[in-house]
Amino acid sequence: MAPARDDDDRERPSWREIDQRRDGSHHREKAPPRVPKKQAERERQQALAQAESLFRGKRARPEYKTDLKKLEASHGGKKFPALAKKFLEEYGLPEEWGALIRFLDYPDAGVVAAVLRAMATQAEKRSRVEKQGFKGRLQVLALTSPYPEIRGLAEEILEHL
Repeated sequence: MAPARDDDDRERPSWREIDQRRDGSHHREKAPPRVPKKQAERERQQALAQAESLFRGKRARPEYKTDLKKLEASHGGKKFPALAKKFLEEYGLPEEWGALIRFLDYPDAGVVAAVLRAMATQAEKRSRVEKQGFKGRLQVLALTSPYPEIRGLAEEILEHL
């Protein structure tokens, strides 16, 4: 016969007590609460948007949109050149098609040439109506621009469209 073990002398807990201890165990971390799929997807999208805004820099800030709206509101007025200059210094050339069109009226030939090149690269992705409007602006610039380099560039872009 095997010798008696000291384990047999102690009081054994019931299965109920074992289950209660397991539920309240401090050894094992509790599983994090489950997040619904819709909420998890929304949080993921927000995190992606925040990460993307870090890479976009100043253009992701709300001030960019307000400055862009001020620029659009002043288009054709006396304040436009000053606001446009300030905008260019702060943010550089915009990427938005509508803002680029407004910069075609800027009094600096270098800026207008950069705008024309930027618009020419985006022209293929634009709708038919936007392309026709751009071609019209190019034709007007080719005929009436006071800067010979702008007239030449407008004619060159018209040939390629």
